[in-house]
Amino acid sequence: MSRVETSVSSSQRISHEQSDADGLIVAIGVLWRYKYLVIAVTVIGGLIGVFLALTATEIYRAEVMIVQVRDQRMTGSAAPLLNQLSGLATLAGVTLPGAARTEQAQGLLQSRLLAEEFITRHDLLPVLWEDVDPDEPQSMWLAVTQLRDGILDIAEDARRGTTTVYVEWKDPEVAARWANDYVALCNELMRSRALEETTRNIKYLNEQIAATNVVELQQVMYDLVKSETQTLMLANARDEYAFSVIDPAVAPEERISPQRRVMVMIGLVLGAAAGAVLAFGLHFWRRYRSGIAGHAFAGGER
Repeated sequence: MSRVETSVSSSQRISHEQSDADGLIVAIGVLWRYKYLVIAVTVIGGLIGVFLALTATEIYRAEVMIVQVRDQRMTGSAAPLLNQLSGLATLAGVTLPGAARTEQAQGLLQSRLLAEEFITRHDLLPVLWEDVDPDEPQSMWLAVTQLRDGILDIAEDARRGTTTVYVEWKDPEVAARWANDYVALCNELMRSRALEETTRNIKYLNEQIAATNVVELQQVMYDLVKSETQTLMLANARDEYAFSVIDPAVAPEERISPQRRVMVMIGLVLGAAAGAVLAFGLHFWRRYRSGIAGHAFAGGER
């Protein structure tokens, strides 16, 4: 590259830098000229943020940590026998509740059925419908959607083997009670299912024992009845049938929203931005009006 080209390139760079510096100086000058407008709009934005922060509904989050109850018969020396009985039960047309309880419990906890039952038990339709047009018919489907989207959250930690049920509500005591009751309801429904299914299986097996004269087959049936009877005893004796509560929910003392400081800061920033936009708008509008007036004056002189 020749010295002339280098000199031209350097001159262009200096020219651009000077232009940027001039533009920054002009912008600062405009903001300084309209500083009272910018300050006023910023203060208004901050006041709006304060108003929204103080009037926003306070929301609290309660959480209950649970683990899935493992069937004790699935571990230790009884495991091979139970696995064998599960296969025989399948051949006999019987489902052992303990064998499929792990998958059923987690599925029920996440199900729409449990959410609907919870809403019905606690009569939550009017509560969930507070912010909805009262003239609209109350829909259980929409109520469940609102419960899942804005109030209830379930997070499963596969690594630790735990599940956490979160409930967010404006009353901390109610939030804690709902979280604990949701888990309790899941246990209740799982226990009821197990009792119903086990009772039906025992009745069916006793009928099959009475209908056959094959001693070996009767022995297999007796073993299945014994296994089902154990399941029946566990379901009757244990409230935490599917999930065991590790850390029950308590009423939180700190809210999760609104974050008042953040809201006020956002109000100030938006107010300052709006003030700057107004300042530059007025600046360019006056320049535009001055240009029109100058052209009109020049035309009149001619």
